[in-house]
Order: sequence, then C-alpha cells, then structure tokens
Amino acid sequence: MLGEFSIAHGENVINDSSNRSKKLWLILEYLMTFRDREVSQNELIELLWPEDEIENPANTLKTLIYRVRAMLDELGCLSGKELLLYRRGACTWNKEVQMVVDVDLFESELKKASTVEGPERLDHLLEALELYKGDFLPKTALEPWAVPLATYYHSNYLQAAHQAVNMLSADSRYGEIIAICQKGTAIDPYDEEMHYWLILSLYKTGEQQQALQHYDYVTNMFYSRFGVNPTDRLTDLYKEIISETNSSQTDLSVIKDDLREDYRPGAFYCEYAIFKDIYFLNMRTIARTGMTIHVCLLTISEPHGARPQQKTFNRTMQRMRDCIGASLRRGDVFTRYSVSQFLIMLPSATYENSSMVMERILKTFRQQNPKNPMELKYSIQPMTPEGIASIPHRPEE
Repeated sequence: MLGEFSIAHGENVINDSSNRSKKLWLILEYLMTFRDREVSQNELIELLWPEDEIENPANTLKTLIYRVRAMLDELGCLSGKELLLYRRGACTWNKEVQMVVDVDLFESELKKASTVEGPERLDHLLEALELYKGDFLPKTALEPWAVPLATYYHSNYLQAAHQAVNMLSADSRYGEIIAICQKGTAIDPYDEEMHYWLILSLYKTGEQQQALQHYDYVTNMFYSRFGVNPTDRLTDLYKEIISETNSSQTDLSVIKDDLREDYRPGAFYCEYAIFKDIYFLNMRTIARTGMTIHVCLLTISEPHGARPQQKTFNRTMQRMRDCIGASLRRGDVFTRYSVSQFLIMLPSATYENSSMVMERILKTFRQQNPKNPMELKYSIQPMTPEGIASIPHRPEE
C-alpha cells in the first residue's frame, strides 16, 4: 500500500496500474485499509457515490463486488469469494487467510526502533525506510478517508529518515545518507532537511560539483514554487563548499587554467552569499583608492499591491534576470536579493551614470515585455568606506 496498491500471491500479482475501473480498486483499497472490521453496505455505497444519486445502488454494489472477487481469482490461491466475504449486508476479508501488509511491517519496525538504542535502533529505522516505497495509496490520495492516513505515514517516514540520517552522520556514513536523501527528496521534494543532508553528503564524498548543482536546483525550486529564499543554513553550507572545494596544488598554471572563465557576455550573476563577499572586497578597494561604486536595488511588484500569480511572477523574475545580464558590462555584478528584488553593483560609475543604466534596463524590459503589467522601481546608493550605505540585511522569507 506504500507507493502503489498491489496484492501478490507467489508470482501472481494484481495492481492498480492495470486498466480496470477505478471503483473496483477503490473498494479493494478501502477494504484492505479497514481489514480488521466489517464494512457495511451503506458505508461502501457512500464511499462510491458520495454525492451522486443512482438507481438501485445496492444491486450496483453487488455487481462491483462480484467483479472485485473475479480480480482476486487471478491470484491463484483461494477464490475471490473465499477471500472477500460478503454476508449480512457487510463486506470483510477472510480473517483465516494470512496476509502480510507493508504498512503493518512499516509501523512494526518503527515501534521496535522506539524501544531500543544504538545500532539496533538504526537497523530498525533503515528497515522501515526500505519498506516505504512511496506515499500511502498514491492514486487514492485525495479521497477524504485516505488523506489523514497518508499524512500519518508520510510524517512517520520523514521523522524516521531524519533520525536515521543524524545517526549515520555521527559515523560519517555519507554514502548511505545520499541514498536515503535521494529517495526522500523524490518522495517529498519540499523537505529542506533532506536537501541539506544530500548536499552535505555529496560534498563530503568528493562530489562537490553535484553538491553545488543540487544547491542551485533547490534554491530555484523554492523560489519558483513558494517564492522563498534559501535559509541561512543552506547558504552557509554553499559558502563552505565553494570555499573548501580546492585541494592543495603546487602548479600555478593548473590553478590559472581552473580559474579561467568561459567567455560569457553580459554581467556576472552570482548567489547572494558570493555577492556579499564581492561587496566587502570592493569596500576595501574604495577605502584604498577612492574609486566610486554604486549599489542599485531593483524591485518588481504587482500593480496596486495585488498578489501576483506565482507562475507569472516567476516568469517575470527570470526575464528580468536575463535583461539585467544582457544590459550590463561584464565587470558588473548582480544577484537575486529577495523574492521580488535584484541587487546590482556598478563599479566606476557616477550616480548619474548608474541612473542611466537602471533606466536602460527598465526600458529594455518594457520593450521586450510590452504586455507585462508589473511595476518596476529602483533605488541607488553609493558604497562608502565608512559603511554609510552598507549592504542591507536580507529579509527573512
């Protein structure tokens, strides 16, 4: 029942991927879920036709039960009539037939894990995670009776995964953590804890490039789906990876080759954490040389303060990013500062020149997106050695 619905006896299997009526599977799934009790005829009628008025539902239900039993005949053990009992206006599984159900095994392993400590506890947690092939009855997930159960099993799975990962990390078993987190992020793409441990474990096993690629994937996903920034914990991990990726190297020419940038026209786009480092480096430069650098904050908002549709807003932000990159010089730097803002650093530019640059960006964007209704505005401040216009604190999302 975890990840799919299937019933097997020996090599004979029936599952919900076959092209049969949805109502047949719904009856089987419901009866299997509540296999420890009798389910009345009225309960099944309400399950199958909660809002529909049909003529003679009792007879229609009997026909469906007959077809369900015919499906069970394919298992090649007892007949469907012997497996699924229908008497006195109620339906139930034959209690004398032994069944092994994955949700029962899953809960059993979690219960055992809660009563022991150390390696034995970890073994039970790992066994439970192995049993969890996916969420509870995924094709029936939106049925009102299935929602709380799916939530219950999903929550227990994530809790067990987090516990197992923390125990494995104590022994630096990062390869096993990667396997757990890859499966976990496929089951729950929005569990940030799983993504954090996956990135960290990839890094610890020498897969730095994969770790950075997954960080980019996660930050872009949370931006596009929820309009939120990565947490400080993820950002700090990203900075640690990029700062410690390189090993010792004595050949300077090799280092120069590694530092050589592929030619890319336009401005340099980077993560906010890198932008901050560049900012503070430039602060030191202007203190020594007196050069002028301006920082610009570009904000995109829905007209009249209305809440935009996330998909439309994400598309606007991507197009603005492309517009900024193409409108600036290669020596200019910019980053996404918040859900709706970009920060731009313009070296060797006066306030007037910076204003012209920003107006050019807005004009180009309007020309390329004439029907886009978003409001665009910007502000400009000079960087000063005294930190009068120091970089603003990034808002928490």
